[in-house]
Amino acid sequence: MSDTPERIFTGGPVLTMDPAAPDAEALAVRDGTITAVGAARDVLALRGRGTEVVDLQGQALLPGFVEAHGHPTIMGLAIAPPALDVRPFTVPTGREVYDKIRAAVASAPGRPVGAYGIDLLLQRDLASPTRDLLDGISPYAPLVVVSNSGHAAYGNTSALRAAGITAATPDPPGARFLRDESGEPTGEAHESAAVIALMNTVAGDRLDEHHVRTALRWSFAQHARVGITTVTEMAAEPRLLPDLRAAAEQPDAEVRVRAYVMGTPELAADPGRRFTGHASAREMFGVSGMKLWADGTPWQGSIATSFPFRASDATMRIGLDRCAHGGMNYSTDELAVLAAAFTAQGFPVATHVHGDVTCEAVLHAYEAAAGGDPERLRSLRPRLEHCGAVTAAQYRRAARLGATVSLFMDHVRWWGDVLADDLFGPDVAARWMAARTAVDAGHHVSLHNDGVCSPTDPLSGVATAITRRCHPSGRVHGPDERLTIEEALRAVTTDPAWQLHLENEIGMLRTGMRADLVALTTDPRTVHPDRFQEDVAVTATYLGGRPTWP
Repeated sequence: MSDTPERIFTGGPVLTMDPAAPDAEALAVRDGTITAVGAARDVLALRGRGTEVVDLQGQALLPGFVEAHGHPTIMGLAIAPPALDVRPFTVPTGREVYDKIRAAVASAPGRPVGAYGIDLLLQRDLASPTRDLLDGISPYAPLVVVSNSGHAAYGNTSALRAAGITAATPDPPGARFLRDESGEPTGEAHESAAVIALMNTVAGDRLDEHHVRTALRWSFAQHARVGITTVTEMAAEPRLLPDLRAAAEQPDAEVRVRAYVMGTPELAADPGRRFTGHASAREMFGVSGMKLWADGTPWQGSIATSFPFRASDATMRIGLDRCAHGGMNYSTDELAVLAAAFTAQGFPVATHVHGDVTCEAVLHAYEAAAGGDPERLRSLRPRLEHCGAVTAAQYRRAARLGATVSLFMDHVRWWGDVLADDLFGPDVAARWMAARTAVDAGHHVSLHNDGVCSPTDPLSGVATAITRRCHPSGRVHGPDERLTIEEALRAVTTDPAWQLHLENEIGMLRTGMRADLVALTTDPRTVHPDRFQEDVAVTATYLGGRPTWP
């Protein structure tokens, strides 16, 4: 086989993210692999008769972005057209939310309807979706409305009936159905297992093989559009793994997929149950670990903190008592049992955690899981996901354990003012998603958008990390927690690749690594942080040297 490159990129800065050689002028690709990177003269000397030379025309070439914590399956099923997307990023007011829901019910009389994405804190005029209100909209067929965070769902009487949820229904592990004074379900469900039980009543044929795979391909295309070449499915349902694998293994799939499976007690109790181990980046699909939810979301008041939620109109809207502290989904001992079981099975554990009290329990669970072999735990690279209120001491303790952190940085972009004015106060907002503290503690920090919970866009996370600026007010929350542009770019390339055990194959532009590439309008290092969001955009994406967008 000829060594002649299929494609050479030149004519713009090449940011390799390789500390040994961070800058280059050209890059050559053959059979999905980088075959040369360096000076334009040297790389162009390799071209042959069939080599395509791509002139970047001053644009910058970087490693393709790695979404460390995404939800491509939920994204496809919940908001791909013609699904009912009522997130605050697309439907800003409560009046519009209910107009869309009523129109959907009217257009499908007698049929189940689901809507995704309400936010009681950003959609300020949104009436709480009580069981009575939803019954008034859809009295005869299931109607379920899911919160933007994904941690709560609200169903009407028909949905409860279809799900078989009654006063006698036990709460699933790590989740619960809210009940009134007499023990009857109110229609509100919190956390994954309970939310899924309600959602299934309106899923209909959305879970058949054809629909799931079509929805996934739509979702994959949305990821490629923003420069993502590898996405982590951070809430994989075992029953949907075959569809996720099939979609990722299509010859023209736009992204590589790594999955963390929902870590249920049933799976923890079944040491013989195996999925797949770490897969090479040449494989388009692999299972990387198990996912746990130690707590919920600040937007529902369901995180355990050492400091109280404020007494405010906003906290009243989300159902909190005065000066509440929230809670966890599992006890400390229950978390330790789950983490130890999956670690013993050889799976890295990724744990959703926001509250600092919750983080103490998770770190205790990881220490217990290490047992007498801390190096084995370190080799698995267990993760802490989101990390809203994690403290400096906890970041240092996590680093000593070998745990790694992934930050939902756009919490600050979209909800920074909510954190400061409504939920906790400016001091907490200033240290929310404490990226500088995490980097200084020695972490490989990744940034993520959490799938549908904020618009999937790594460049938005980078912009927030370097500015800490809230939209739309422009207020800055916690300037001392800013990252440099180089650190923020590592957090969407090299560091998430390391978290997925793929650091020798993706995340850098180095000879022998996969040719996952993204072209940007300009060299992001030259842009003033306050202009980053306006001046830096994705113009092209390549997976293994193959164009995936536009």
